[in-house]
Amino acid sequence: MAYERETLFFSMLGLALGALVIGLWLSLLLDRQGRLGLVRLVQPVSLELAALVAVVCTAGSLFMSEVAHFNPCRLCWIQRGFMYPAAFVLIAALVVRRRALALAGLVLAVLGLPVSIFHRVEEATGTSLGGVCEVANPCSFKWFEHFGFVTIPTLAGIGFTGIITLVSLHLFGRKP
Repeated sequence: MAYERETLFFSMLGLALGALVIGLWLSLLLDRQGRLGLVRLVQPVSLELAALVAVVCTAGSLFMSEVAHFNPCRLCWIQRGFMYPAAFVLIAALVVRRRALALAGLVLAVLGLPVSIFHRVEEATGTSLGGVCEVANPCSFKWFEHFGFVTIPTLAGIGFTGIITLVSLHLFGRKP
């Protein structure tokens, strides 16, 4: 497959983010005294990490369509409609330090995640459940699959989940 290394790289980044998100949630749920220190380590830079996730997701999306020539379906475009502005809004939140901008980035990710989940279900079932996509460019088409489950909508979902987790940690986490 063309661009095997690049899609594998993005898949590995997604899995690393997924591991961080799972670790943070487990720490928040099970390590209430903060003995492991994961939340304490990540929280001071959680907004920066959220912005980085959004920028990397945006760059990966642009790479896949503009360099690898993977033709985005309608659900891909809808996901991009939430991820691209999230990148700009979260960078702006870093620059001007406005809580409202971080919250806007969180809302964009919360709205984008269900689209990713729906897209992943369509891809997994191989059907067009919502009639959103075109016959010539179906939402169920897999441009790549790594580790038996990582595809473009999977990566988008992990990205949105990472942004939700990191921005929530920034906005609502315990202050050191």
